[in-house]
Formats: sequence, C-alpha cells, structure tokens
Amino acid sequence: MGTLRFVIRKFAESIRIFGISGTFGRIVAFLRSGKFVALFANRRATLLSTVTNENKHRLSSFYPGETNRPASEFMTPRVLIVAEMSIPQCKKYRVTQKAELFSKIGIEASVVDWTHFDEARTLLQTHSIVIFYRVPAVPEAILLIKEAKRLGIHTFWEVDDLIFDPEGYLSNKNIETLSPGDRKGVLEGMRLYREALLLCDEGIASTKALAKVMSEVTNRNAVIVENALDSDTILIAERIRKNQTATPKETKQDITIVYGSGTKTHDIDFLAAADALFYILSERSNVKLRIIGSLNIESRFDIFSDRIERFSFVSFDRYLQLVAEADISIAPLEDSVFNDAKSNIKFLEASVLGVPSVCSPADAFRTAIVDGENGFLAADPAQWQQKLLQLVDQPNLRIKMAQRALESVNKAYAPEQIAHRQLAPLIERPSQLQPDVMRILFANVYFSPQSFGGATIVAEEMAQRLARKEDVEIYIFTSWSHDHASNYDLVRYSAKGATVFAAKVPVVRTRLMDIKDDDMGQAFADVLKAVQPDIVQLHSIQTLGVELGSACKAAGIPYVITLHDAWWLCERQFMVTGEGKYCFQTRIDPNVCAKCVPDKNFNERRTQIVRKGLAEAQGLISPSNYFKQLHMQNGLSDEQIFVNKNGVKFPFPTLTRKPSDHIRFGYVGGSTPIKGYDLVREAFSALPECGIELVMVDNTLNSGYSSVNLKGLTPHNPVRVVPAYTQDSIDEFFSGIDVLLFPSQWKESFGLTVREALLRDIWVIATDSGGAVEDLVEGENGNIIPISSDSSHLRAAMEKIIDNRAALSSYVNPYKDRIQSFDGQADELYDYLRSLLRAEQQR
Repeated sequence: MGTLRFVIRKFAESIRIFGISGTFGRIVAFLRSGKFVALFANRRATLLSTVTNENKHRLSSFYPGETNRPASEFMTPRVLIVAEMSIPQCKKYRVTQKAELFSKIGIEASVVDWTHFDEARTLLQTHSIVIFYRVPAVPEAILLIKEAKRLGIHTFWEVDDLIFDPEGYLSNKNIETLSPGDRKGVLEGMRLYREALLLCDEGIASTKALAKVMSEVTNRNAVIVENALDSDTILIAERIRKNQTATPKETKQDITIVYGSGTKTHDIDFLAAADALFYILSERSNVKLRIIGSLNIESRFDIFSDRIERFSFVSFDRYLQLVAEADISIAPLEDSVFNDAKSNIKFLEASVLGVPSVCSPADAFRTAIVDGENGFLAADPAQWQQKLLQLVDQPNLRIKMAQRALESVNKAYAPEQIAHRQLAPLIERPSQLQPDVMRILFANVYFSPQSFGGATIVAEEMAQRLARKEDVEIYIFTSWSHDHASNYDLVRYSAKGATVFAAKVPVVRTRLMDIKDDDMGQAFADVLKAVQPDIVQLHSIQTLGVELGSACKAAGIPYVITLHDAWWLCERQFMVTGEGKYCFQTRIDPNVCAKCVPDKNFNERRTQIVRKGLAEAQGLISPSNYFKQLHMQNGLSDEQIFVNKNGVKFPFPTLTRKPSDHIRFGYVGGSTPIKGYDLVREAFSALPECGIELVMVDNTLNSGYSSVNLKGLTPHNPVRVVPAYTQDSIDEFFSGIDVLLFPSQWKESFGLTVREALLRDIWVIATDSGGAVEDLVEGENGNIIPISSDSSHLRAAMEKIIDNRAALSSYVNPYKDRIQSFDGQADELYDYLRSLLRAEQQR
C-alpha cells in the first residue's frame, strides 16, 4: 500500500504540473529507461523493514532523533490529558473535571483516550504539558511518553489510588474478594502503572497521602490536585434541591441512610459500619438502608430485607437523586494505607445535595470534615453507632450539619478554588514564553528535510535569517509523508533555526482539496493555538490550501501572502496549458481559461475561493516587479502589494572557474516542458561538433532514478548528467559551467537560478520569462529570446556564444550589485512585517 500511495501521489502531482499528455509521455520514458525496477524494489525493501516494528515507525518522523528545546519556552500553555476513559467515575472526576478546571484559569485542555495512539501522538505535537492519567506502561504508552520527551513536553503521571504501589495496594483486604484471574491482572497492572509513573517528570495525586507515596517511589515531586465539585454536579444538585417538594426532612418520620458502593471491591469497607447499622435497624424501626451499586452484605441483614433498598449501577444524575432523597450518607472505609490515599468524593456529593455524612477518618475525609461541625468522623463501631444515632434521632442536627457541609464544600471545593489553588501552579512553573518577541509563522508546502523547489529555498533562507534576530521567533507549517501516518497527523521537529509543524497530506486527493481542505485548515488552526503567532506568512501553499488564511482570520491573526508562481491566478499554477504552451494572458479572462481547464465550473469556484483569500490578507508580497504588475492587472492595487525581491546565496570569495577546453552549457530546469527541457535537447542536438558540452542537472537522481532521458538525444557533442546541487554545493556546480540555459516557457515569478548564475559571472540565455529576466541586460550579461516552442531561437543564441567564445574567459557581470542577497531580503521582510503589525495595533 505504501508503494501504491507513492505512485498515486506522484501521478496526481504530474498531471497538475504537466497535464495529461505530458504526464503519459514522462511515464513512457521512465518505463523505457528500465530504472523503475530498482526504484520499486528499494521502496518494497523499505516497507518490509518498517512493518516489523510498526508502532515505532508510526511514532517516529522523517526527522528522527531531533531534540527540541522545552516546549514551555516557546509554546502557548496547553494541556493534553491522555487518559484511561473506561471507568465512568474516574473519567468524570479526574479527566472531564480536570479539563473544566483548566478552563477556569484560561488554559485550554484537550482529552484523548490513551488507546487512541495516532490521535494522542498528533495532539502531543501542539501541547506544552501532558498528563497521563491512569496509563500503564504498555509499549504504545511508553512510545507516547518518549515522544513527549523528544518534544520537550513536561510530563505528569496522575492517579487517584495506590494502583502503582504493591505494598500499599495489598493492604486493602478487598483484593481478597477478587477472583484469581482478576487478582493476577491487578498485580500485573501495578507493575505497569509504577513503570509509567517512573518514566514521567512528576506525579499528580488526588490526596496528600497518595502524593507522599508517589514521591517515595520516584524520589521526585508529586503535586496534589483534589477531586472537586464541577459545574455539572453543581447544576444537577441545585436542580434537585430546588425540586424537593416532599415533606421537609426535619418533620420526616422515616429516615433513610444511603451508601454508594461504587464497585464490587467495597464489601470489606462496608464492614466498618456494619455492626452500627445492624444495631440501628434493630432499634429504630423507622430507619431504612439504601444501597446503590454492587455490595455483598452479611446474611444477618436478611431480617431487614423489607427496609433495605437495592439499586444497581445507575446514571450519575439518578445516583445524585437517590442520595438527595436520603437523610444521612455514610462512607465507611477499612483502616489501611490504601484507603488513606482515597479521595473524599462521597462527602462532596452528599454535602452539595444537602445531606449530612458520617465517614471513616481516612486522610482526605479528615481534611474536609470538622468532626461535629460539617460532618461526623467515626473510627470504630462504637463511634459509628453513636454518631449515626445522633443524626437519626435529632432532625435539627441533620439540617444544621447539612447546611454547614454545603457551605464548606462550596467554599473549599468550588471549581474556581481548586483551579486557582492547585492547578494554576502546574502551568506557572513550566511557562517561560519570551516577551517582546515577534512570532512569525511561515506556511510552505515543503520544508527541510523535504527541500524541493525555489519557493522552499526562499522560505528556508528567510527562516534561518529571521530566526537569528534577537526579537524574532520562527515557526513553520508544512507537509510531510510517511507510510505509517494517518492523514493530517502532525509531527513537530526543529530545522533551519525554526520549530516545524508538518501535517501528513492525503495521498488520494480531490482537485478541490488542493485549494480548500477543511481538515488541513483544522490542523493549521491547532498549530495557531499552540504557537499564537503575531503574524503569518503564506508562502507556496498548494496542497495546503487557502483554509490556512481562513483559520488566521478566525483566530484574529493577520496574515500575508507571497505570490509565488501564478497559483493565485491560474488553476494550472504556471499559466501553461496541458500542451505545455504559455497562455500569454495579462488580465485573466475566464472564457479563455474555460477552454484550458478540465471543468469550467470548478475553475470559477476555485477563482472565488482564492480571490477571497487574497482579499482577506493584510498584505501581499511579490518576489518581482513583473509579478506585482501581473497581479495589479488582475484587480489588486499597488498599495496591497509589497515587492520583496527574492534573495540569492552569494558565492564564496574562493570561487574559481574550473578550466575547460569546451564551452559548458548548463541546464537545471528538470525534464519538464515548462522549463524548456525539450528545447534544450533539440537545440543542442542541432549543433555540429564544435567544442561544447551540455551539463544537465537531474533533480531525481537522489530519489533512486533518473528523469533525464538521453535516448533520442543525438548530440555531436558530449552530454553530462549530474545530481541537483544544494545551497551548500552551488558554487561547485556553477564553477563547472560557462553559460546557463534558461528557456522557461512561462512568465516566472522570480527565477532564482538566473540570479545564482549572474552572481557567479555565468552568461545567461533566457526566454523573456517575466521576473526571471529583470536583472538581465541584453548583450551585457546575457541574451533574452522569445518564449516559443521553436528551438531555433535558443540554438541561434547558443551559436552566437560559440562564435564569441573568447569573450567568456574574461567575462564579469557588471550588474551584480542589482541582485538581492538573502540577508537583504530578510531585512526588508522583517521591516515590512513589523510595519504591518504596528498598523494592526493602531487600528
């Protein structure tokens, strides 16, 4: 499937760029070359080597091993809760409630089930803090924790009982009631929970006693975040209290004592109050016992069966209703280390419903209850009997204690109280965002290590240079591909001085997705939340789509657009027809376009979408004067467009020309009709043997095959095919040629290669290709020929060079000072973005 997706993606890209006829021509040439066997064999070997360790490769990115700086230094405080979600009560009090509490202090929290591996891994990329709640150290979870470490995310492991501590857990006699299979599973789980705790930076516990054991196990910090009231519980309780229209409780004759069991492991706990309850049921015929949940009680209670109500597990709303109908709530616990670590949920729930409680003196109950004031603590059977009888026999005491309990929990356990007192410090400690820094987010379809195309080179160079400024931070949104990744999965890494967020682009795509991909827009919106940039610059965004601009607008973040290629004007991106002919339009006529594109209606819709993106941008950046004029001829104003000419990497002072007896013509445009590949072949083949050489760059050699087909090329002079050069090897390439051939068949937005050659005193023969020839002076540093499918124009210019070959040996370009450096471009861009931000702030 990996190979198939690769083929489909390449096929779709080829049709978009070269048209159907051009694509099939390339396929035929490739199949005839015999190189496809090796290519597919290599991809199959790669695929087979990854499926044996699938999860590891699903986690790792194409840029593995990169250590990121702490996320808290540059990312907005956002919390990811990776949680066990199968236990309803735990989910409510430790997961859903936690997310709500974070919102009370203005922190966004995302929640994901820990078993949803891909989703959890993607969410990690855009969060600065992660809490692993009740997650065991199974292989997938270990990978997630390690990924968090790679990303520099502060990790917490959270739990609400002693499931990680064998000694404490085994002190709970309830475990003896489990089946051998369940008991074995619990013991194995303890080992896995303990390992997960040890892998994380800190622990989060629901009680003081639990935090103490955590710290003893890890020798690291463990913080306390208690169970609290939440808006859902408060609203339900308020509604229940308001709707209680029955006989006032102080005049009731029948008294109900309620016990919520929770799980089937509470049989031993119930025994703490059993003798007292038996006595009261025996002595007070008006007392009933209500049991909610699973509980096995002694057979001696059978004589009271008509006064014992049993309810199986019910919804939370129904549970609170059943508790509220009662007069006294009990929370008996066996005296053990395990129960000392338990929370006081039962007391909170009863209190918020206006029901008084009698509880065992476990640590969390001692924290919340002032004995005799807002509740009772009972340490032995005698105290249980005494305190229950007081509440049974004294209605005014029940009412008074219930009111005090309600007041105390609303004060100490209100969501805002717990959020500010216990959660806020978790965020304040790691958060270290730099003030007074301009945070710029670039979006470009490719970025290092996927460095393809001139627009990508420019984006990378600007990122590096702007990142060096003390008051700038650079972030990148780009695409990536990985056989084991799901569509739109994110990966974060560092490259070129920037923090990069790369989204997996679907292999199978509709035409609309190239310009409007809602899911890609959502992935980008999540990155915006994580980074909160001051301004966004959309570079070359084909396949990413204009929804990126919509996401910026929705977030209130200004964005600018760089007008690379003609993507914003032309569905075919380069204003070149499927037959490889430039259309020569200046003001775009939809009627002309309708004859070129596959679907006239789709093109009209596309035009509406991209024009809306242009209109909503705070500024437009053109890489050349020519391209600014082209867009002005299509409805944009002079004030909207800022010309920021692309920079070029300047040569090293040590650059020297390699001697040769031949005139070496260089061509770097690739095997595409758009760049004039066929014209170069025809013109060079037509020249007689005359001491010349053709050096053709093949930018696919590093991918395992060649796109330059020499078959059919019948030159009388040698042809040499070389791999693509990088920004580091650029001098090496240009020192080995004398003339650059640039017969582009469309009006280029800039023409990086032309400037690279001119800076290195290489004569240039170029078509009249828009922005590409703005720094070319006819007859002084190059020759400008018409855009034409007739190769005779190119051949004639080459012949002129051959006839005047002596001049090449001493040629120096006199107009190099016109060419912008990357440093100059970056400084201009910095000033422009700063000015836009100042203007936004003044509005």
